[in-house]
Amino acid sequence: MAERLAGKVALVTGGASGIGRAAVLRFAREGAKVMIADRNVTALKETLAEALAITPDAASVQADVSKTPQVQAMVDAAVARFHRLDVLVNAAGVLVLAPPLAEIDERDWDLMMNTNLRGLFLCCKAAIPAMIKGGGGSIINISSMAGLAAYARSLPYAVSKAGVIHLTLGAASQYTSKGVRVNCIAPGTVDTPQARGSSQSAKGLEEIAAAHPMGRVGSPDDIANAILYLASDESAYVSGSTVIVDGGGRTLPPKI
Repeated sequence: MAERLAGKVALVTGGASGIGRAAVLRFAREGAKVMIADRNVTALKETLAEALAITPDAASVQADVSKTPQVQAMVDAAVARFHRLDVLVNAAGVLVLAPPLAEIDERDWDLMMNTNLRGLFLCCKAAIPAMIKGGGGSIINISSMAGLAAYARSLPYAVSKAGVIHLTLGAASQYTSKGVRVNCIAPGTVDTPQARGSSQSAKGLEEIAAAHPMGRVGSPDDIANAILYLASDESAYVSGSTVIVDGGGRTLPPKI
């Protein structure tokens, strides 16, 4: 255990699977106390069990980030359990493939906006006062390369992830002076359950990997490495940044 997060308390949304789970387990190995949040109860229990095998300082809370009362209860649970909040990772997100704009179902648009953008806003809104009370903190928002370039397979997803980038810039401009750093990560294609669903099959990811400059798609751990850096004091002079972690894949048509 390298202890790069020793003494820090972290809250990870979307922590039950994919990038969120990888961040939870990496944080646990680095000495953080971790509150894991997700709306998927079964997967949440699995991640908690893995985290507890590393450290006793892990707990979980079921929460839908699009619901204000649940978000506030989530933050309150983290502070009640660990007495402070130093790091927030906003990894909760949803992707639904969508037809061209004129044919998009409003329910799909609302689902992605409510989870990916409204949810992230609500989490920041609830966490920032707790961080300021504790002397500062670090917020890491998970966007996507789809937020930086046209993503024809799901316009609502792309727009929501572009919003995450702009929210990051705005929040950093308002709260860096108060000790809260706010940064963003834009992953390229990462092998997660969500990515496998959006590519329709493992074969879809294999095709993306074959065309990728590195010959592979990213792993959740690749993104967790960047999250760890932004959560740690090693990035103490970094705020308002969008870190691209795509293995050079932006030279290709944008994927997830």
